[in-house]
Amino acid sequence: MKNIFKIIQRPAFMVFTDQLIFSGSNFLLAFLLARKLSISDFGYFSSVLLVTYLLVAVCNALIVQPFQILAAKEFGKKSLGFVFMAALLLICIFVLVIFLATFLPISALLVFQNTVVSIIIFVSAYILQDFLRKILLTMNRVHLVLLIDSIFILVFPFIAFNEHITLTKSLMIIGSVNAFASLPGFCYIIRNSDLNIKNSALWKYHWNAGKWFVSAALLQWFSSNFFTLAAGIYLGVNALGSLRLVQSFFGVINIILQTVENYYIPKTAKLYYQDRESVKKKLFKNMIQWMVVLGIVVGLFFAFSQPLITFLGGEKYREYGFVVKLVSVLYLLIIYSYPTRISIRVLEQNKAFFTGYCISFLFSVLSFHFLLQSGGLYGAVGGLAINQILMITYWKILLNKKKISLWT
Repeated sequence: MKNIFKIIQRPAFMVFTDQLIFSGSNFLLAFLLARKLSISDFGYFSSVLLVTYLLVAVCNALIVQPFQILAAKEFGKKSLGFVFMAALLLICIFVLVIFLATFLPISALLVFQNTVVSIIIFVSAYILQDFLRKILLTMNRVHLVLLIDSIFILVFPFIAFNEHITLTKSLMIIGSVNAFASLPGFCYIIRNSDLNIKNSALWKYHWNAGKWFVSAALLQWFSSNFFTLAAGIYLGVNALGSLRLVQSFFGVINIILQTVENYYIPKTAKLYYQDRESVKKKLFKNMIQWMVVLGIVVGLFFAFSQPLITFLGGEKYREYGFVVKLVSVLYLLIIYSYPTRISIRVLEQNKAFFTGYCISFLFSVLSFHFLLQSGGLYGAVGGLAINQILMITYWKILLNKKKISLWT
């Protein structure tokens, strides 16, 4: 019993537990909302969430990522207080932009005018909670992050037992619970920091570091989500809702891929520069094994697409079973690309990594109109698949041209 207690108290175990709670609650929330809301309302919710992801990426790039480096060099109460105040200021700017945007004479935005207050509460609380989680993790305050994510679980009974849930109620409930869950982190930073935003040195540091992070974050977001958002505009919110439901489910595969990437990149880099044969024989064999396993899992999703989407979202999604098949093919391409992706990262071809996303985004902008008008959801997922093919092809050509290889 004493050994078990020691294991539970270890930071690594707490981080793993927190990640399990955080990821699991987000996935389950998406499925619960898909069942409780109409397809169109779930589509509108998905569009709000996608835009929120973009704002989170900007906040991370300008504030969180520079702070993570600065904290490793010289952490202090001034820097902590500065990033906290800067985050609140940025959230206020986002709120103003959202408020003004919903009143623009654009037909796609008119539907959000009646829900602008709930959208602002949802977006503000979401960004604040995400900011606090990452700042506290940087400071190794894992127990506080675990508390924040545990409190957020309260959102499930509020939504599950609400008989007449609407888009506005959903946004309001999630935003309110997120704000309440953020209180422990909010109080901790107020007590342990020097709250002052007037610091020219820190402004300069965050701007110089953050502007490059912002460029990369915006490019990656648009490259990943452009077709999805365009599908909502061109094909309607029902199409967006079904596509986002399937993407949320495949997010489980995303977490596995991200975990593998986080594990393999440092491991492979270390072994590559010490013993190349070890990389070829051990890591490549292991990578092929997990690729095969994930490929089989995705193949099962493809085979049982209709029962799967009906189980996740309810009978109303049955007709969208084909979307699971399309996204399954997309993920087989993503899995196939991982050895090349890891090669690019380990071999420090950072410019090529960035250029690959540039090519992907450029293709999205040039082709989305034709693909969505002529192919509907087939065109949307097909566009995402072509993005992957273009990136893989470019990276492979570059590696061959430079005659560098990680695995052979």
